[in-house]
Amino acid sequence: MIPKPRLFTPGPTMPLPQAAQAEAAPMPHHRSPEFRALLGRVQRGLRAFFNTRQDVVVLTCSGTGGMEAACAAAIQPGLPVVVVNGGRFGARWLEIARALGAQTREIRVAPGQPVDPADVKRALDAGPACAVLVQGCETSTATLHPVREIAALVRPRPETLMCVDGITWLGAHEVRPDEWGIDLLVGASQKALSMAPGLAFVGVSEKAAKALEAGRGAPRYYLDLRRELAAQRQQETAFTPAVSLVAALDAALQRVTEVGQDNLVANAACFAAMSRAAVQALGLKLVSSRPADSVTAVYAPEGITAGELISRLQSRHGVSLANGQDELRNLVFRLAHLGFYDYIDAVGVIAAMEDVLLDHGLKVAPGTALAAAQQEYRKRSPRVTGVPPG
Repeated sequence: MIPKPRLFTPGPTMPLPQAAQAEAAPMPHHRSPEFRALLGRVQRGLRAFFNTRQDVVVLTCSGTGGMEAACAAAIQPGLPVVVVNGGRFGARWLEIARALGAQTREIRVAPGQPVDPADVKRALDAGPACAVLVQGCETSTATLHPVREIAALVRPRPETLMCVDGITWLGAHEVRPDEWGIDLLVGASQKALSMAPGLAFVGVSEKAAKALEAGRGAPRYYLDLRRELAAQRQQETAFTPAVSLVAALDAALQRVTEVGQDNLVANAACFAAMSRAAVQALGLKLVSSRPADSVTAVYAPEGITAGELISRLQSRHGVSLANGQDELRNLVFRLAHLGFYDYIDAVGVIAAMEDVLLDHGLKVAPGTALAAAQQEYRKRSPRVTGVPPG
């Protein structure tokens, strides 16, 4: 059969047609009333997407730029940052903090394991810290960290800001920044919102905003949340934004409103449960002991590397999965569930994986993975009904 390209990587994810159409439309000038109205709609939509009453700043950069902006805002000279490092993106927090000149207290976590809040407490009790940096979901291992429990440790400490990389956490899990006490929450355009890369978002709590107003932060120029907060509260941006991407974001956020945030999260949970059931029915092992619903990481079976499996899926079925990272490269493959996916996508990618593994010599009956996935779907499908197509 002729393969049709399908993107199941944890970012970029499957593109939303409405977002692509909005991105291709004629653009307004970024200092015009039309753009200010567009930015105002986007700000309202992002507050709903982040589940916050506070400001969410839009930045023209990658998700890593959003992480750097948040880290730069959180740093306080003379105080270290506590960094949870459970994989490639925890290591990125560490690298950003050190590049900005911060001292760090690293909490190293084994791949696939969530951080123990008791370890975070010990790091905080060792002396004042200006911030805790952690992932909501460590994408490299598909592992959820206990953000709510960590935030409870940070909240009573006035000098410490809770900074969360929510890039593959938002839109696929329950996230309550105001209730839990998350001060700086980072998102990106190419994940659950199913649009092109190029925009990052940072939710800013009242506690973080007051710290910024008091002059807190590392030296920075472009990625300056204080400057952007002041501008975006006037429905302006401090610098020229990616206007076409902001238009695409408006369409993507309208889609979230149409389907409902709870349905978006339930959809990811259903697809994730189907995928976990399928790969375990094939005798494969999950990387994570606390798996996320945004992405599943799986050890490749003996005799085939993750890279070979991914390559065969691409050539035979047009399916794109992600390889492992760093020490997990070629040992692990990763399958995304967040964003613009449905039941047909879920069973299609599971069937494709099973087909390639059967060709590889895996000793299971054809249909084993699909049967396990469909059983899981039948348990959960009432939670994701009523979502309009397209």
